[in-house]
Amino acid sequence: DYNPQLEAMIPVLKGEMPLMIEVNKKNDILSAIEWIKDKNLKVIFTGVAEGYKVADSLARYKIPVITGPVLANPSRTSDRYDTAYANAGVMQKAGVKVAIRTRETENVRNLPYNAGFAATYGMGWKEAFKAITINPAQILGIDDDYGSIERGKIANLFVTDGDPFETKTQVIHLFIKAWKIPLESRHTLLNDEYLYREP
Repeated sequence: DYNPQLEAMIPVLKGEMPLMIEVNKKNDILSAIEWIKDKNLKVIFTGVAEGYKVADSLARYKIPVITGPVLANPSRTSDRYDTAYANAGVMQKAGVKVAIRTRETENVRNLPYNAGFAATYGMGWKEAFKAITINPAQILGIDDDYGSIERGKIANLFVTDGDPFETKTQVIHLFIKAWKIPLESRHTLLNDEYLYREP
């Protein structure tokens, strides 16, 4: 019988496409490492909320990680309040290639603030910036075209009036594939209408 789900796994088994495995708890991460370590697969772990507990194992097996959200509660009530904030930095310092996600479609605009918290809680500004630019491009295998500003790459750029991790910072210009994108929207028009409204 034809099985489209199994057919979709062929590029993974051939090593042409990475397999993303969502794991968060320490034991689940270790079990996933045990499962993949003897297989010839490209693997990316996602979630990895307790990655700080097994960062050395992730680094040893060279497993890249897409973690987040950083702006989250600790996964266990017994954990420190800042566990989720520091997780990405602990893994990065252990030698894990880390990308940061929001896990939100409607609020993906919060990505810089997730990275900002990771920067503040141990990752550092430069590594946090890499975790939302070049690292995800490298992890997904698209860094020949995306992730950094280099000749020959696709020109997706933004210009701000300050640190992109700060909530007060405004995006001044946005370019997608070198096309300048208008920043006016229903939201900016409403903001302007009520900001300058007469009493």
